[in-house]
Amino acid sequence: MSAARTLRGALGPALALVIASAVVAAAAEPAWLVGRWELVRDPDGNPKDFLEFSADGQVASIKLDGQRFTGRYVVSDSSVRLNFQIGARSVVIDLAPAADRKQLYTRSAQTGKTAVYGKLP
Repeated sequence: MSAARTLRGALGPALALVIASAVVAAAAEPAWLVGRWELVRDPDGNPKDFLEFSADGQVASIKLDGQRFTGRYVVSDSSVRLNFQIGARSVVIDLAPAADRKQLYTRSAQTGKTAVYGKLP
């Protein structure tokens, strides 16, 4: 086997790993999501709150009375999954982004109605 062929064989998997890592990193830090989102519509009548997403995968839920819960998020093209640890309980919330990524939708497990978060400037 020639040295050139051996080198290509060794670089192929390494290059694939670098490309895969870059794709995962880009998916984990979506610029469109980072920032503050406001609950703009909730048919169930829950009090207004805010979600704050940081580039490092952290999310905070902030209530008007100052209560703050922190957790982690994972994003894909079709969803944003929030995971908050509240005491010994894990609270998972799934959000679906609008096509223009200016709104996030979440469906109530109790009523089936959809609440809407809008991105603040």
